Amino acid sequence: MQHILFFLLLISATQVSAQETLEEIRVTKETNGTFSEYWEENKGTQIFSGKKNTVTDLKQIPKLQTNNYRQATSQTPGLLISEIPNESLAAMTYRGLGDPHESYNILLLQDGLPVAADMYGYPAHYYSPALPMMEKFQFIRGGAGLLYGPQPGGVVNYLSAPLYQGQAQRGQVGLTAGSYNLLSTNNAVFGSSGDHAYGVEYFRRQGNGPQSVNSDFTADYVQLRNHTFKGKNKYKLSFNGYNSDHGEPGAFAKTSGANANVYGADLKRATKRHDRLKVTRAQLAAGIERRIDKDSELHVNLWGQAYERFSKRQRGGGFGTFPSGADAATNTINTQRYYGLAGEVRYRRNYRALGNEHSFSGGVLTYNIDSPLVEERGARADANSGVTRRRMERKTRTNSFFAENRFAFGKLMVTPGIRVESIRQTIDERKNAGTGTTRADDRTDNQPLFGLGLAYHTSDDSQLYANASESYKPITYQESVPLDASTEVSEDIAPSKVVTYELGHRGQTAALNWDLSAFFIRYENKFGQVGTASGVEFRNTGAGTHQGIDAATELKLANFVDTLKPFGNFNLYANISILDARYTRGSLKDKTPMYAPKTISRVGLIHSREERYKVALMGVILGQHFGTDDNADERAIGAYTVFDLTADVNLTKAWLVSAGINNLFDREYYSRVRNDGLVWALDRNFYAGVTYQF
Repeated sequence: MQHILFFLLLISATQVSAQETLEEIRVTKETNGTFSEYWEENKGTQIFSGKKNTVTDLKQIPKLQTNNYRQATSQTPGLLISEIPNESLAAMTYRGLGDPHESYNILLLQDGLPVAADMYGYPAHYYSPALPMMEKFQFIRGGAGLLYGPQPGGVVNYLSAPLYQGQAQRGQVGLTAGSYNLLSTNNAVFGSSGDHAYGVEYFRRQGNGPQSVNSDFTADYVQLRNHTFKGKNKYKLSFNGYNSDHGEPGAFAKTSGANANVYGADLKRATKRHDRLKVTRAQLAAGIERRIDKDSELHVNLWGQAYERFSKRQRGGGFGTFPSGADAATNTINTQRYYGLAGEVRYRRNYRALGNEHSFSGGVLTYNIDSPLVEERGARADANSGVTRRRMERKTRTNSFFAENRFAFGKLMVTPGIRVESIRQTIDERKNAGTGTTRADDRTDNQPLFGLGLAYHTSDDSQLYANASESYKPITYQESVPLDASTEVSEDIAPSKVVTYELGHRGQTAALNWDLSAFFIRYENKFGQVGTASGVEFRNTGAGTHQGIDAATELKLANFVDTLKPFGNFNLYANISILDARYTRGSLKDKTPMYAPKTISRVGLIHSREERYKVALMGVILGQHFGTDDNADERAIGAYTVFDLTADVNLTKAWLVSAGINNLFDREYYSRVRNDGLVWALDRNFYAGVTYQF
């Protein structure tokens, strides 16, 4: 009923204008020349009409030399980055919809394929694509679940540079050095031969990090792609490899106490000298894109992955404290593997009816992951192996069907959609030395999701849009059979369900673009941990609402002030997300959800002159918020403002130099809270690099 009332209001507001003309509106190109694009009505086999999207063209800002997500998301309103000093992975959340830890509540894709260890059973993103290797950063909000599947916070899609037939050979060799012994290299070759187009890329980062010991990291990324063009078909083959090794030096306490490492006293000090996290990932993918005729196309993708996560962590620690007691002489060693196969078929067809052109899109996904886990107890704090205490086998088997249809009525587009997912998770615990007993779980969840999108073109370059879409958060392995022996699971735990309503207006002129929307989100059956006599219990803790406004704009000053044109381009951007989020039912009623600041603002000025140079001053301003749902003072995150200054200059056609100052005004702050304490964000740091382009 809520869906119907919401859209009746919009339709009634546009009905008169819609009846004035029967002219069909077809958007056939993206809004080029802007940083924050929004997609056309149809793109490939997908329908984006009525969905809220932001696409940042990373080529329009100074070349990214590190994984600085503040810069990559500078024009993406509402996306919160929980910063990690060594940039080891992406930690993001949106509109207060959950813990940003490993971006659990956002689905991350690389060129349309999921990169999570298990997007249903363990949606941790220990791997994120290297930003210097990517060309665009796309963020899809409402309706993203219908396109791709789970997670209430939407979808981030990292897009590589396109390969096309006949492209000229080009490449680069780059080297960057910076603070804390940062060293990175970014190398690539692109070209074509006959029917083939190819890309070979390698990126490496390494450094010592900000803390005195165990803050070092290395990460290697490899991407190999080949596209073969035969008639109406494009055959795709790709390989992505990743290997990383990160120290985990421990975090800080907010207040003094026994063995506490107090935040602000000595930010270089580490509480954990031996904790490590190592991740290895390999993905092989093959696909076909077939243009059947001028009105229809078919995409088929198959991929397999092998993913290993290894961690060793000293026992006996607490929230920002040094390990102590007998437990501190031992550690916990955890090895998790995720391997499997997946396949997806998508089809779109345009057809004419009642004097207008409509579009249908549909497809199926099958996703299969096996995940064995072994937990060992090491006899030393730095042990790499030990006595097996726990062993289990975990499996995810998912089949999904999805379909949307865009109906055109003159300037008004109406797009209903559906997605149905059948998810089976099985867990077979073979050994548990802690309890002496083993547990098993075999559950099947069938999740139907519905959505409805509207777009009304107020002009050729602007539109009203609205969307009401369902999404959900699956029950993960951890919530089925917890790894902690003191944690239990409620017998009636169920997946969380989220409904997002959004109404907005977006468009552009020669000098200005904008996207303004209001949203309301209802979150049912939120997961949480509740204390019990014997420990804690995973259960559905209640419901919450998240409502607010997203606004983004960009002004091309040189197109507005003629006297600036001889001096190049001056692009001024600003965006803000205003959020009111709170629990409305359950034990946390009236509390503010974690990572839900009332405001997130971003501002910046980007100056460029033809292909000679780019200079950018980019800032983010975050309001106070909390790192836990219970709003504990110890885990409160203070308001902060951070600016970055970056630049690149083409000295010649072949040589490019780049440099930057991150955290320009040396703000001391933290934006990440974990169970082991507050994680210090980097202070002012520098980098400089040179790239040979051929």
